[in-house]
Amino acid sequence: MAAEGGRPRAAVAFRPGPAGPLDVGRPLAAPEPPGAPGTWRFPAPAWGGPSGDAVEVRLFAARGARRGTALLVPPWKNAAPALHLSWIRSLAACGLEVWYLVPPLHLGRAPPGVRSGEAYVSPDLPRFGAALAETAREIRALAAAAARRGPVGLLGLSLGGLAAAHALPGTGLAFAALVAPPVDLAALFAGTPIGARYRRLAERAGGPFPAGAVLQAALAPFAPAGRPDEGTRLLVAAGEHDVIVPPEGPARLARAWGLEPRLFRRGHVTLVAACPALRAEVAALAREAIR
Repeated sequence: MAAEGGRPRAAVAFRPGPAGPLDVGRPLAAPEPPGAPGTWRFPAPAWGGPSGDAVEVRLFAARGARRGTALLVPPWKNAAPALHLSWIRSLAACGLEVWYLVPPLHLGRAPPGVRSGEAYVSPDLPRFGAALAETAREIRALAAAAARRGPVGLLGLSLGGLAAAHALPGTGLAFAALVAPPVDLAALFAGTPIGARYRRLAERAGGPFPAGAVLQAALAPFAPAGRPDEGTRLLVAAGEHDVIVPPEGPARLARAWGLEPRLFRRGHVTLVAACPALRAEVAALAREAIR
């Protein structure tokens, strides 16, 4: 989420979204993946994205004997695999084939003329909710496809971690690590620099964000409602100095799941992209879960 900078953006009015939890259960089947590293695409059902949208996954080989699959869901806007090679290499060194999901509206999935990821987060909550729910459905489809080849784990980074949290229930994953997931979107929109920018965009469009309890209620469906499967080994990490995703939100999610959050003396970008200690913990979790 740190990629949201000062580039000009069209004003978008706030519009309330669904009254209930996000719909992440609609069937989405993934065909048999290719047997070699490369780019894997298959049709995405109509969900409100660009015409002809296709799920896009970059496959990276395991190092040494293959022991399973790791699904990697990148942050908002920072979706190029080259930005996350340290994570890919760390997971591959655990004997995991890495399936790197390009989220909806990112890279080649962005609408013509729109920068990668820009259309994903929006004060228009129905649009935002559709993109987030589609990401979770795609994670679930990949998890089912990967399970045909053995154990599966999941790593969600920043906004990818929020989608991963929605996708978790019923997937039967061996492990899941969520790094700085923005599960408290009301706090993000109300009290962070990114939130301030989106509030200005909504005000310019004549449809400002509501305040207080009204905003909390409008964003409640974006909070993960289900619980992970009992056998899934879990890690939720947050940065003590993160001003983009304040640590209180991830910490509450971890404790709701019966975990102690892993707190690092990091900001958002350094936690997500440049924290060797966190990568080592995730690698240890993966090795313990996939023997």
